[in-house]
Amino acid sequence: MQSLDFRDKLPSFWTIQLVGWIVYFVVIYITFLTIALPENYLNLFYLKAFRALTGFFLTSIFLRQIYHLLENRLSIGWLILLVLICASVFGYAWTGIEFYYAYLTNPILNLNNYLARSPRIALDYATTLIGWSALYLGVKNWLAWQKERENALQANFLADKAQLEVLRYQLNPHFLFNALNSIRASVDEDQNRAKRMITQLSEFLRHSLLSAEKKEIPLQEELEAVKNYLAIEKIRFEEKLEVEYDVDVKAEDFSVPCLLLNPLVENAVKHGFLTSPKPLKIKITAKLEVKKLTIEVANTGKLNDLHNSNGTKIGLKNVRERLEKLYGDKSSFEIKQVGEIVRARIQISKI
Repeated sequence: MQSLDFRDKLPSFWTIQLVGWIVYFVVIYITFLTIALPENYLNLFYLKAFRALTGFFLTSIFLRQIYHLLENRLSIGWLILLVLICASVFGYAWTGIEFYYAYLTNPILNLNNYLARSPRIALDYATTLIGWSALYLGVKNWLAWQKERENALQANFLADKAQLEVLRYQLNPHFLFNALNSIRASVDEDQNRAKRMITQLSEFLRHSLLSAEKKEIPLQEELEAVKNYLAIEKIRFEEKLEVEYDVDVKAEDFSVPCLLLNPLVENAVKHGFLTSPKPLKIKITAKLEVKKLTIEVANTGKLNDLHNSNGTKIGLKNVRERLEKLYGDKSSFEIKQVGEIVRARIQISKI
């Protein structure tokens, strides 16, 4: 699965930094306009622009680099202490830089008055830098948490995908073993019949290969694979096997996991012949009602301990696990005895 890094959708640090300090400049300039004389508007503009530019420079070049170097080595307590110390130091630095600029633009500036006000000014700037630091570190840690969460989701997805692939490819040798046994039983009896069975098997394998990259396929395609398998068994058992299909046309386009039905059909054939009077009757139905698909594979016979044999147990367990992985509680699978019929039923909801 390839997914766009969520951070690619967010504005860059420099975009946020530039916009943030422009907003800061606009706010402080408009605020001081209310107490300034009209003839001082231009000087006020230069002074507040210089203040915002200084804040931009200090946070971009110094604070960001200090936090970047030290934050991963500090506990939250030490990090908070670092923020307070840096904010205080840089608050005074900001004050000194602004004073120097004010002195250059106004040499008759009252130094004693400015020095008396400098602690309060430095505190204002330190408060601004604490706010900036909290925002910067908060966003950075939030991004790191989101990245970890994305990596965890990616890892879970890949793990589930790998498990699904294992479950799916487990079916191919299981089915192939049963099909080859059926063909082997027919080779000595009727070579033409064995050839027809091989043709049907090749069609099934072609379907399996073409669907290898697909997680789901239309039910119609899945039924074609089932029909190829049952055609092999029909050639082998002839009139001893009767197959009936009752598939809702609306259900044919509903997507299902590839090779989902084969274990149910193999189970019906294998254990049906052991427990059913002849002919063995198998009926496959599929109904779609309000985005809820119900598939049933029913066969004459008995549900007994034979269904716990190794081959069948693997196949039915495979069906249950694949449904659970793909759909969770939006799917169900059960196999039960109803009168003289064994019914294996799958339900998938996509509501």
